[in-house]
Amino acid sequence: MSVNALKATGLRHLQNNGMVLAISRDNEMQSIYNNPQLYPQMFPWLFPYGLGGLRNQQIIKNISELKQKQHLLMYYDKRFQLEPQYPLLALHHEQIKQCTTASFLTASKQNFAKTAEGLANLDPDVLQTLATRLKNGEKVTPQTDAEKMCFAVIHDVDIIAQRIPGSNTSKQHS
Repeated sequence: MSVNALKATGLRHLQNNGMVLAISRDNEMQSIYNNPQLYPQMFPWLFPYGLGGLRNQQIIKNISELKQKQHLLMYYDKRFQLEPQYPLLALHHEQIKQCTTASFLTASKQNFAKTAEGLANLDPDVLQTLATRLKNGEKVTPQTDAEKMCFAVIHDVDIIAQRIPGSNTSKQHS
């Protein structure tokens, strides 16, 4: 059917009091940490009995969330592989968790005050000039104090990005 034919069929179905599936959202935000019901709530068609969520201690013990996600992607009927949103969402959740952990570790270091001050005092024009030069493939060696400060902040951000799976920095350090 064409798109217009699908729309017309759907409209006719609704006008004839046809049944629909309504998916709502919760009034409160859900945590991606230690929430065994998160994935069953997000993908009820993948977890038909509401079981098998990450870190569900009644079913799965002593397996990391990452290993459990990998296991689900290898499930025999390939339902997790064929669901277009599941692998992408699972990767994003891993990236968020890794980024949060890495930034927390960086924030707890002794040089955090210096890094925060450097971020607050960056000259946007110098940063833009450096970004343009780097984008053009130029090898840039910092000359001025402002350029050195920009490179220091870039270095600190790279330390955080190194721990994020799939980031360019993590690929460089692999």
